[in-house]
Amino acid sequence: MFATTRRRPIECLILNNPKPEGPPIGTFAGKRFAEFVRDAFGRLFVYSGVAPRRKDGGFDDAALGPGEFIMLPGLIYRHKGKAPSPVARHS
Repeated sequence: MFATTRRRPIECLILNNPKPEGPPIGTFAGKRFAEFVRDAFGRLFVYSGVAPRRKDGGFDDAALGPGEFIMLPGLIYRHKGKAPSPVARHS
């Protein structure tokens, strides 16, 4: 019996609205990038490398390690921390 592997759609591995945290550490595809980014959910990610591509030009999601995501146009960032937890305020 053969095991089948289900992959998530690549869209699930793309960081949502990442914002740089700290000064730039390099350039890629003509754009500066920072060592850290924070996504739309407040999660912190650290730069991990350049995303490899398959022969057809798509991102090779199988090459991503645990907790790694892609920031367009093609950098890998690894999850570093959790989103801040909301504080309930009562008046």
